[in-house]
This record gives sequence, structure tokens and C-alpha cells, in this order.
Amino acid sequence: MSRINDALKRAQRAQNKQPPVPEVRVPRLLPAESRPGNAIGWILPGVIGFLIVAACLLIGMALLTRTVTKSNSEPRLAAAELVKPEAVPMSVAVLKTPPPQPASPASLALPPKPPSLSPPEPKLQGIVYAATQPWAIVDGQTVHVGDQLGAFRVKEISPRAVTLEKTDGSQKILGLDK
Repeated sequence: MSRINDALKRAQRAQNKQPPVPEVRVPRLLPAESRPGNAIGWILPGVIGFLIVAACLLIGMALLTRTVTKSNSEPRLAAAELVKPEAVPMSVAVLKTPPPQPASPASLALPPKPPSLSPPEPKLQGIVYAATQPWAIVDGQTVHVGDQLGAFRVKEISPRAVTLEKTDGSQKILGLDK
């Protein structure tokens, strides 16, 4: 233990021989002074933003309330005027029918024939005429030469007309309307 004590005493003496380290004083930093408030720096962007928003709102309201007109100056209804349920007149007609008569045995045997309705005439809507393979649009369907369209078969497609042929040999020529 004496060796430890001797080492401690020597270390203490060595410390006493060194001159004390001078304490360095760092000057305190003062906060930077702020410039006097420049209110225009915040107010100007705020006012510009407000004006932009107000202009957008006014333009949007003007577009919603204006009436749309055709090129021939015929006024159309605005969107708000299109649906007014109270403006639609409602009328109900009551049909009086005579009481049913007892059916005779002859009428019970065969049901009455419904009136024969002829199919509507096909309507040509467009032609794409290419020399290799022309095609047309008839009643919303794309057809080529040889295609079946209801009771008709497409016989020929020319630049301005389509020739349709029925199974009985009759032909119908559909032309483009001008």
C-alpha cells in the first residue's frame, strides 16, 4: 500500500508544480437585432391570393348562371331551368271499356293473330371506302360486303351508297344523306 500512497503523493506534487491554466473568457453573443417589421412582406401575398380566389369564384358563378345560346342566337335553357317538376302538367285519362263478353267456343280454339309489324328500314350512318375492303355503319353495326344484316345481305358498298339484298332477290339501296 505504501507504493500506492507514494505514487499518489508524487502525482500531487507534479500537479502543484505546473502553472495554473488561465481561464479563457468567451464574450457572450448577443441576439441579432431584428429589423423593424415589414408588414408589406406578408400582407401583399395575402391580398393577391385573396383576389385570385375571389376572381375564380366570380367566374365560376357566372358560368353556372349564364344561358347557353346556339350559333343562330336561339336561346336555350340554363341548367337550373331544365328540371322543374312542378312545371310538368300531369293528366290522366281513364278509358272505359265494356265488360268482357263470354267467349264462344270458336274463339277459344285459335288465339287472334297479332298485327304483323314490318321491321324498321335500315339506316345508313357512314361509309369508309377503301379499295381493298370498304365497310359501312348501318343501324350502329359495322358491315362488310357479304355480311348479313337482319333480313338483308350486304351486296355492294360504294363511296356514297350501300346495296342490300333480301333472300327473295329484292334490293334496297341506302344512300348517305347530305
